[in-house]
Amino acid sequence: MFLDFDGTLVEPNVAVELVGRFAPDGSRVAREVDEELHQGKITLREAWERQAALLPWSQVGAMTDYVVREVPLRLGARELLELLRDHAVPVVVLSGGLDFYIRAILERERLDLRFLSDIAVRTGNGGLRVEHPHGHPVCRQCGICKAQAIDGPVPPAERTIFVGDGSTDRFAAEVADVVFARRRLLRYCEARGIPCYPFEDFRPVTRQVRAWLERREAPPPRRSRGLVDSLCPISRSVFAPPA
Repeated sequence: MFLDFDGTLVEPNVAVELVGRFAPDGSRVAREVDEELHQGKITLREAWERQAALLPWSQVGAMTDYVVREVPLRLGARELLELLRDHAVPVVVLSGGLDFYIRAILERERLDLRFLSDIAVRTGNGGLRVEHPHGHPVCRQCGICKAQAIDGPVPPAERTIFVGDGSTDRFAAEVADVVFARRRLLRYCEARGIPCYPFEDFRPVTRQVRAWLERREAPPPRRSRGLVDSLCPISRSVFAPPA
């Protein structure tokens, strides 16, 4: 299972919260950048460039303390993760957020989860820069290429499952076998005809996954993945028209 972080595994969009709290005029900037991002006017990389330029490296400690103190897991997250652990289902967190706050929250919750994310590094003048070690080698739409992380050979009896909430998760949803979606991602899936299970907290996700794992209900049949007109090269590459 692949889990988005901001707005999915945890309640808020942590990146937006940090910009709003720690950057000069941050609330206005965070709203503007978030809206432009989700309207497709800028890419996730461009959004981070604009926001990171406002965050001094000297505030990383304070930002870490803030998220540890204030950012909760989404309701039902621990129960889902315990179910997956009990059945030895691998879990990977895929996030366009930053490594320092993801690591801090996972450590607070004592969750030993692998995660792939963008990373924050210090600039020579004491600023903060975002690097993208898990990006696509050519495409620059996203910081981390979630579609590339998900795409790969899967045994016939297994399914790749993605759980997310934002329009920046849309490419992951395009290539996953099974999608659980909320908010903007749910609206995107409905608009593009991508089958998905809606959720708000993790309780319905846990019920459905438990049905597959413990009650031996059949998982959904494999679907046609990818979209021919996607902005994502991974999605376009896996697309195959119906036979």
